[in-house]
Amino acid sequence: MTITKNPEAHVHQSVIFDGDAEIGFCTYLGFGGESDPPTRIGHNVRIGAFCIIEKGVQIEGNVEIDHYCRISSGSRIGANTRVLYRASIFNDVKVGANCIIAGELVDRTIVGDDVTFQGDTAHRHNDPNVDWDDAEEPSPKIEKGSVVGVGAVLIGDITVGPRAWVAAGETVTCDVPEETVLKDGELHPLSYFRGSIKVRG
Repeated sequence: MTITKNPEAHVHQSVIFDGDAEIGFCTYLGFGGESDPPTRIGHNVRIGAFCIIEKGVQIEGNVEIDHYCRISSGSRIGANTRVLYRASIFNDVKVGANCIIAGELVDRTIVGDDVTFQGDTAHRHNDPNVDWDDAEEPSPKIEKGSVVGVGAVLIGDITVGPRAWVAAGETVTCDVPEETVLKDGELHPLSYFRGSIKVRG
């Protein structure tokens, strides 16, 4: 097993490596309290520069994490997934295998296998008087094979997919059913676009 670590990176002693890994410049791996569970890094994981990966994160094999990413405690990243530049994955997020992840995934978001996600997720925040850290509102779920375009925002307890497609810049507050396209605020069956729009798998 070979761990290639830039001299300016910090890897906490509790981090568990299952195989070869590369850790970039000024990355902090295993950030968190002493009582938090350890972070586990799978085989052949590459982590770029200036990343923060907290304790309690599980990263499976063959994952690539680009520069300036943050992955918070309790999150899990599936095998063969790529986390793109400046992505933020907050607490207890579950990301499946073979995904492409950009943007921001709010606490407890669930992302299935084979998803391309380039937007943001958010809670509804219906009561602004509740303490920020105490509120645990439901989070979006993006199912297998779906695509979410750049700048799209998924809000609240909604489900996208499986094999759905959300256009760039859409604000999504309702479910997007299986093999359905949300474009210009309207839902259409994927077949309506006669192959000009594709989903994963």
